[in-house]
Amino acid sequence: MPTGSPQIVEDACKYLIVYPFLPLTISKGCALLLYIISIVVWMSRQWSFSSSSIVTISPIFDLISIALLLVTLWFTLQKFFWRKLEMGLNVFGLLLCIFTTFLLLINHPSSFSIYDNILFNHILLTASWSFNIIWSTFHTTDTVSKLLIPGWGEATEEQEIEALEMHF
Repeated sequence: MPTGSPQIVEDACKYLIVYPFLPLTISKGCALLLYIISIVVWMSRQWSFSSSSIVTISPIFDLISIALLLVTLWFTLQKFFWRKLEMGLNVFGLLLCIFTTFLLLINHPSSFSIYDNILFNHILLTASWSFNIIWSTFHTTDTVSKLLIPGWGEATEEQEIEALEMHF
């Protein structure tokens, strides 16, 4: 492993904690944790749920939402933050979360159950997705790394090529 690798990883992760992206990273990290808790609860209580088959597909919506969160974090890590793409993925995640919350509310038993934990998680997740939409709309700008611009580095000096190689 080259000696410069920890520096490259540190530089890449530093982009996640700069100001306009730090609140999004924290919000997405908390949302990811809530989704994981919901999935674990679904998995541990799967056979004891006596509900319709519509509610049993809601963990699939949670997994799709986890994928959306990971994609948005990956784009931010790759220094490719396009506001319209971020807002689109956040709106899709919010709609999935609202739909899952709606499914849980329709089939909610009258007494306290494990549904309450999952329902509370989804209410918090709705707030998180809403925050992501608002923050990415009003507090961020499009940020694309020079590495993704075609033709960058042509007819350059040796220092630019070395700097480019440090990103890989």
